[in-house]
Amino acid sequence: MSAATIITTYPVGCELGEGIYYSVRLNCIFWVDIRLQLLFRLTLDTNEISRFPMPEPIGWIKETRAGYFIAGLQSGIYKLTSEYRCAELICAPRAEPATNRLNDAKTDRQGRLYFGSMDNDESRQSGSLYQLFCANGADSPRLIDSDYTVSNGPAVNVAGDKLYSVSSPARTIFSFNLDTNGCVTNKQVFVQWPAQCGFPDGITVDSKDNIWVACWMGSGLCCFSPQGRLLSKVILPAPLITNITFGGPGLDRAYVTSARTGLSDRQLQQYPLSGSVFELSLNTTGLPEALVASE
Repeated sequence: MSAATIITTYPVGCELGEGIYYSVRLNCIFWVDIRLQLLFRLTLDTNEISRFPMPEPIGWIKETRAGYFIAGLQSGIYKLTSEYRCAELICAPRAEPATNRLNDAKTDRQGRLYFGSMDNDESRQSGSLYQLFCANGADSPRLIDSDYTVSNGPAVNVAGDKLYSVSSPARTIFSFNLDTNGCVTNKQVFVQWPAQCGFPDGITVDSKDNIWVACWMGSGLCCFSPQGRLLSKVILPAPLITNITFGGPGLDRAYVTSARTGLSDRQLQQYPLSGSVFELSLNTTGLPEALVASE
């Protein structure tokens, strides 16, 4: 267990920061505040932070091969304009309860998109895990897995043949086999989460194939080997750590979101940086996330 090497703290005061993503083309870090319905963009060349309001809760943003961005909102996946406004609904999972929302997403090496849903009240197992082959408006999300209260992750390993998914309240990280055609099989328990680390939240895979997991109510990050062995825990000055990505030109910086929601006044006094985005050095590098297939 070690304290994180924090390079920069961005005290943006997110109620529920999430969905952090690095655009190689723009050299920008994007993240969302689900509760406040905001999209953030950090331009690394200037350190300028911009905010863009959304019409409903937003879980994530991704860039497509065609150059436009898409976002996962409560009611579905939307194409965004160049000013980051919702332009049109691309698709939505079928039979999702009205009390659900989309929550977290990643692409695989072929640009297929994996995203989860969750129960807003975090009480019903109504969430699912989906796969979208192409964000062209003609494709529909395919159901991969179900019975999640809160679906988090997902992430894909370096070789692209393993998909990870998180069931947060169950404190379980699952793995699936993933072939080049996008067939997802062989669900297994990858990590049964240690209770002393809180709850597993967002995840990413580094260039060494290790899995970094945000610790909700765990004040940091846990790093696991590809075999599921806990390698290290990094402590951060906020109890509700939500997601992680690697960014910057060398992909040698980790960017981590956090939350303030539900913390008491006393806890906020103790952890005044809650809701911030942290830029860290973790002595490893990330991988560029593949652009979402759009044709």
